Amino acid sequence: MAKLSHLEKEYIKANYKNKSIDELTKKLEKDRELIEEYINNLQNSQKNNTKTNKEKVNKENGGNILSKLFSKKANQEPIYKRYEIKPYHLSKIDAIFAAVAFLFTFFLYLFTLTPSLSAGDNGELTTAAYFLGVGHAPGYPFYTLMSKLFTYIPFGNIAWRTNLFSGTCAAIAMIFFYLIMVKVLGQNRVERGFSPIVQIPALFASIAFAISDNMWAQATMAEVYSLNILQIASMLLILVYWFENVWKHANDEVPYYGNKYLMAFGFLYGVALANHHVTLPFAFAPLLFIAVVLFLIHKDRYINHIETSFISIFVFLVLLFIGGFGYYRFIMNYEAYLYFPPGVASNDSIFSIIFKPFADMNIMSDIFTALANGSYLRPDMIQNLKAPFYPTLYKGMFLVFWPLFLVVVWCLVYRYFLCKIDKFNNDNDFITGISISYYKMLLMLAVGVMIYAYMPIRARALPPLNWGQLNEPSGWENLSYLFSMIHRKQYGASGNDIAAAFILHPEQVSALINIFKTQLTVLGLLFLIPGLFQIFKKNKFIGIFSVFGLLSFAVSLMAYTNPPPSVRTLSFVEVFFLPATLYMLVIIGFGIQWYMEYFNTNIKNVLKKPSEETADTKLKPYHAISLAAILVIMIPIFIMNLSRNNNSKDFSNHDYSYNMMNSLPDNAIFATEGGDNQVFGLVYYTMVERRRPDLKIYDQKGNVFERIYGNLMKTDGRWLGDISDAVDKDFIESGRPYYMAWRRDGLYRLGDYYFKAYGLVFKVQPIKYALVDELEFFKVLTVNDYKDIAKEHLKRDYENEKIAADLNALLDEGLISVARKNIYDGNEEITFVKMYELPFPQFKTEEDYWNSYTMQGTAEEISHYDFLTREIFVSSYSLARIDLYNRRIKTYQKLLGFMGNGDVAKNGMTRAEANQKIAEFQDLKKQEEDRMLTIGFDMSNVYFAIGNQAIMDGNYERAAAMFEELIKLEKLIYPAYFNLTASYEYLARSKDTPYDKEAEYLNKAKETLERAEKTFHRGKDMGNAAREQNQTYQQIKQFMARIDAQLKTTRQQADNLKAQAMKEDTFESYSSYANYIYQNRQDIEETLWAKLEAKKRARSKDHIIGVNKDISILYANLGDTASSITILNDTLKMPDLTRDERRGIEFDLANIYLNNKMYDEAISTYSKYTNELTQDGAFALYAIGHIYIEQNKIIEALNIYNDFKRIMSPLAASNDVIANLDKDVESRRLQIMQYLGTMNNN
Repeated sequence: MAKLSHLEKEYIKANYKNKSIDELTKKLEKDRELIEEYINNLQNSQKNNTKTNKEKVNKENGGNILSKLFSKKANQEPIYKRYEIKPYHLSKIDAIFAAVAFLFTFFLYLFTLTPSLSAGDNGELTTAAYFLGVGHAPGYPFYTLMSKLFTYIPFGNIAWRTNLFSGTCAAIAMIFFYLIMVKVLGQNRVERGFSPIVQIPALFASIAFAISDNMWAQATMAEVYSLNILQIASMLLILVYWFENVWKHANDEVPYYGNKYLMAFGFLYGVALANHHVTLPFAFAPLLFIAVVLFLIHKDRYINHIETSFISIFVFLVLLFIGGFGYYRFIMNYEAYLYFPPGVASNDSIFSIIFKPFADMNIMSDIFTALANGSYLRPDMIQNLKAPFYPTLYKGMFLVFWPLFLVVVWCLVYRYFLCKIDKFNNDNDFITGISISYYKMLLMLAVGVMIYAYMPIRARALPPLNWGQLNEPSGWENLSYLFSMIHRKQYGASGNDIAAAFILHPEQVSALINIFKTQLTVLGLLFLIPGLFQIFKKNKFIGIFSVFGLLSFAVSLMAYTNPPPSVRTLSFVEVFFLPATLYMLVIIGFGIQWYMEYFNTNIKNVLKKPSEETADTKLKPYHAISLAAILVIMIPIFIMNLSRNNNSKDFSNHDYSYNMMNSLPDNAIFATEGGDNQVFGLVYYTMVERRRPDLKIYDQKGNVFERIYGNLMKTDGRWLGDISDAVDKDFIESGRPYYMAWRRDGLYRLGDYYFKAYGLVFKVQPIKYALVDELEFFKVLTVNDYKDIAKEHLKRDYENEKIAADLNALLDEGLISVARKNIYDGNEEITFVKMYELPFPQFKTEEDYWNSYTMQGTAEEISHYDFLTREIFVSSYSLARIDLYNRRIKTYQKLLGFMGNGDVAKNGMTRAEANQKIAEFQDLKKQEEDRMLTIGFDMSNVYFAIGNQAIMDGNYERAAAMFEELIKLEKLIYPAYFNLTASYEYLARSKDTPYDKEAEYLNKAKETLERAEKTFHRGKDMGNAAREQNQTYQQIKQFMARIDAQLKTTRQQADNLKAQAMKEDTFESYSSYANYIYQNRQDIEETLWAKLEAKKRARSKDHIIGVNKDISILYANLGDTASSITILNDTLKMPDLTRDERRGIEFDLANIYLNNKMYDEAISTYSKYTNELTQDGAFALYAIGHIYIEQNKIIEALNIYNDFKRIMSPLAASNDVIANLDKDVESRRLQIMQYLGTMNNN
């Protein structure tokens, strides 16, 4: 064969990259094989030179870290040869075992399934599925579509059918989980067929997952989490197949990425995101696992540029993280303002919305600044971002701009950096290949997420359940509404203000451990610990992936949700950690395998390496020992979790919803606060089962029922109070019976109404009926008696004429009987006729009603129910029952008061009988409180409620014990610290406490405050100046000053001074004692007693006015507003008051009205002085303006401020107080006019 000449070689060297071999052969007229051989030698020579130069540079620089880490040692085989993966292939035996796993779990869930409506979201999700509606944010479109299929089952109620859907999803998930386990346990062991140490651990692992606490609980109720686990299990099974196939093709000439598996994974992940957001942190481990496996397989082939590969994936993940974090920061902080106001959306095209940021650097700056913590933004920027018309953000442009910006950045990085370096490496563009693989996954993810389009489409069909009202927006506003739903914007940012240590707060770490411990009880550790050893011994890749998946999911989710370490909060978030439990069960599966091998001594002695392992194909006697050991552990776990999750007889929420409806008369209007158990149960029974069509039901935010308060998304927050007041007042005055599920704040603003406990609801009715319950006990009253009782119910000072009008109204309704109809004589007798009937005719008393439902199950049985079900018993039954007992005790105590010095009341009851009744109800209340403690629902609120009740009952030791338990449970509830301090303080002041014990209790109180202060410093991230202004911090300091004062001036010293004052028995002695106690011990109750004694001995008008003012302030400090007002009104009735004296008293009275939001009375009092050209007149105008602002009466406030400027501004030059008020009024006027201008533009 002829050789190539020097010139021919140079020609080939210069042209072989640009010309084909055929062209070179034709040009040189040489043999083709000769030319091919020379080209191959040339290419090999260039590669060797490149490698030599790189190694030389690395040697001179001490070696590159990545090169050291991934460089191949001499004579070392590639990783895919060193760690050979022999896949386990599924066979018929696996189909049998998978069927066993399915059937066992399916029938287990079927027999423990909730028979009707369960607590929580069940009613709402079932209703959404039944009508193909839209559920609560984020809408759960995939769950809604899938569970709809089960509503066609021809038997069982609709709620049971959707519960069955959850159980079926969970049972199918166990099939996928079994297949995952059998494949990872069988790798490098057997190719296929039966092996006791493969199928049996896989089966037991799937059963262990099925009986874990959260999995079992979610499988027995209509919730999204069972479907979510099914989706995650299917994705992990695909990942296992991908791993095996990538390893199998590791030696292929062209890099193999397993794109069909990755695309399937991406699609399923997108669909899972359309089910629940908890899938988001699940992505961390699979994405990193895919990247690491591909790099490890191909690193030997691409060793010269392994750094490029890591830079590529690092840039990709960083951009993904920045994108997600940036999106979250902006959406959660400012998306509430991203709707398009009328007139704006129609004027802006898509191109102006998307490309405006690129053309205007100010917008770009605002966007990136907004991604930072909002506390670092300039105040004017925050104001702009929240303004109704922020022109540079275009109210939603960010939703489109941010993803586009990230794509552009990635393209630039790849085009001008990564791609060029990778071309150096090989003709096979590895980075392009892996990048395309990830983008294919993202593309399929986007296809899966498109299921969210279901929500706006179905919303336009106006289904009965249409959460978010996605049918209302138009144009670009659709995007904002949809993103608001998907991002769960209405629920606000998650987490709390506790400061994290490293990643998590120590108590959150403890809570996280407790969540996992609860799943399989402490006995689960007997599988988990050997499982960690076994998984790293047998399959390092699966071991690293499982542990990293568990930790990355759990830590990131806990850090994201950042829940306070409270039982209530953790009970809601623990279900989010089900995917982490799945990772944990993979490790437990290996632990079960370890037990099998531990007793399998024959196999244990033979097998040394995974690659050498073979397995028995038949059960042998020693396997029975290992099976027995496993069952000894699993059977107690099964029994304990069965007691917690057997919901087959749980009709609690069913009864609760029915009882609420039974509490309502025909044609009633019922407003609910929005609690899940209240609203969602009513949604199901009124919409799906069509119960009580006569009722008109609303929820506070208009998410489920008709929006009675308008579109809250577009309503300025400052107007919501006025809107809700106006709507509620119209309902009350409509003539239809009006009921509420909770005691609404601010009912006094709507008129003279009060809440009457009526079954499980509260009836809103005129206040003149407030005493009907109590009349039953008194039987006969005089008008004056009625007035005495009315003082505790009525907020105004009612005269005889008003009382007479109330009594005449009661007479007209047949509730009382009197001697004659016109009642003005204070001695006229009133005889009780009948009490309002209970809504339950089968029960004679309210006690019968509560007993009927609270005694359905023992406290121990109820304690095993899920958290929200226990809430029904405690919040809706037990607390209401305790309230009933307190009302009964109070009524009998009042009856004793009306007996005076006698021993028999007008109704014939003796003093001994009344005392006996009080003791009985106190005992019943104690029993109910103990029962609440046993049920174990929301213990923080239980401890708080019982502790407060104990303080009111004077049982300070019990109160202290409750608040101590509460603080152990939750360290961030500062009222608990204050109440505990008050309990110790009351104990120190008690006459029953020896003098030498006072300091002990006071020191305990001081310790409590010091703990509160330390907790405050640790939990609040603020500077010293902000801390000093913080209300909680100020309260701590005030309490501390009071305790220090009492430690310096002992109770014994105070008692000696008190004895001296009582001995002198003069106005001056009691006044002196009161001043001493207030200044040196800050004891308000004792000061009030001394002032009242001084008042009895006051003779001069000045003394009476002064002491009455002091008493009024003391009553106000103790929260007794009625007495505070009464004492001042009595003072105003004194004869010969000067104008200045009257003015001073009335201003004190007006301030009390203002502080207690009794705005009508405050305005009426202040208005007497608005025409005076004095400092008092200026303050009166200023105060009335402030009241109108509080009432959202913007126009009225502006008119008052204009009057102030007209009347008072000329006096500002000569009066500093008026000058300061004038500046503030001017500032408020400008703000109001600016706001009104904005509203007019809108």
